[in-house]
Amino acid sequence: MENATDALYIAFAVIIFVIALTITMVMFSRLGEVSGVAISSSDITEFYEYEGADINKANRTVGLETIIPTLYKYYKENYTVIFLKKDGTPLGLYNSETNRDLWGNGTNDNTGNIGKYYSSNSDYEKVCSFDVDEEITRHEPWTGTTEDYKNNLDAFLKGGKFNYPSDPSQVAYDYSRQLNNNGGFIGLCATNNYKFKEMLGEYNYNVETEGHESALLKNRKKRVIIYQLQS
Repeated sequence: MENATDALYIAFAVIIFVIALTITMVMFSRLGEVSGVAISSSDITEFYEYEGADINKANRTVGLETIIPTLYKYYKENYTVIFLKKDGTPLGLYNSETNRDLWGNGTNDNTGNIGKYYSSNSDYEKVCSFDVDEEITRHEPWTGTTEDYKNNLDAFLKGGKFNYPSDPSQVAYDYSRQLNNNGGFIGLCATNNYKFKEMLGEYNYNVETEGHESALLKNRKKRVIIYQLQS
């Protein structure tokens, strides 16, 4: 009888231990989730909702040390990088030299596939952004591989030449001529001591997909990083 009582005590103690261990594990799990939320909320790379009216939401002032790594990620992570002048109008970076007739139904405004990020003056092909979707629609020559994207960025930043991947003997873009600066975008910023206000967010856009009877519009969100010239 005494042995049976001892056995019950031992069984009860084991049950209590298992319950306590389970509660402890759950508490540690919840603590990890809370820590993750706290870290996330302090991370500047968390993107805000972006609408045109919210463009003046400022995060920080940055230079090339921040912009260059960002540019080398845009084609890997498929987000948009936009450059603006101090007054908020597009800051033209280079002229697209592809055939505009092949750009599909894009227009020089916000209604088509092309034209969201171009200068508003007569030189409407002056591009102020890096955006994979738009570059593919424009048939830019670097959209074939990630290596081509990198090579194009190297040329843009340093003021070099990007040759057609299909014919390396032919120059597609001469960025020293495009930017009027032998040092490319890096030289342009360094010479003028440019600083930019960085704004982070996301925007909505429609994508046309062919349905059985007609084209369907699918609404999507895309991350955007805006650099507005400050000096």
